[in-house]
Amino acid sequence: MVKRSRAGIGIAQWVGVAFAALLGAPMNARAETGANAPQETAFTIGPVVGWDRNELKVRGPRGMTTTETDTAAEYGVVFLFSHPNVAVNDFLFFCRVNEADVLGNLLFVNGYGNREAEWTWNVGAGHLYHEIKPDNEDIRISVPLVKAGPLWNLPTLNLSLNPYLGYVWEQIDTRHGDENNDYVLYGLSVSWRWRMLAANANYYYQEGQDADKDYQTLHVRMHVFFNPQWSLVARVDYMEHSVTKDTSFLVGPAFRF
Repeated sequence: MVKRSRAGIGIAQWVGVAFAALLGAPMNARAETGANAPQETAFTIGPVVGWDRNELKVRGPRGMTTTETDTAAEYGVVFLFSHPNVAVNDFLFFCRVNEADVLGNLLFVNGYGNREAEWTWNVGAGHLYHEIKPDNEDIRISVPLVKAGPLWNLPTLNLSLNPYLGYVWEQIDTRHGDENNDYVLYGLSVSWRWRMLAANANYYYQEGQDADKDYQTLHVRMHVFFNPQWSLVARVDYMEHSVTKDTSFLVGPAFRF
């Protein structure tokens, strides 16, 4: 395996999107629990805008490490296809932080059993693609993954719990070489709905199979519905990586048809 440059490692690790985002709460006017699960086919689209605060560790002369902190605007578009037993999410985003242009796309497909049952199952597969262009570098990241777990519906509380296990294959290509890493994911997604409010919190622990370090990620989603077609979505994300920490906030309208 050819080792990539340290600059490439820092930027590539920063733009790693937490895989729990693949489990983000759908933007529609129905809850995701029990009898309130999606009963019909629908499409949703929503532009979002916000900021990202990035702490990047950089190795300098004589092996000394310094931390560079940068806050920059982030832009994205969210697409969703929802069905009683299938959910397809796609998120396209762009930002420029720590002097690097970052373009990415996250696609994920979730399959479910009987959504009205107290206990059911969930399986999913996804793919993350990143194209990062700092000065004098060209980084491309491809990350397929799979995950599975039970789904417990509590209709009286408008709540659902989804613990899951997953596996990730990460491939990073740069001008200076490439690197492959495998990870096991241990996660829990919690969804809640009351009247015109919906929220989803997703935590996962990422255990490296090839790397020496493990990481934690937390994603929180909040939806405020104005009517069955229009809603406002906000998302807060905290992500840990080998040489970075990221905190981001995005908000925007969503339209369902």
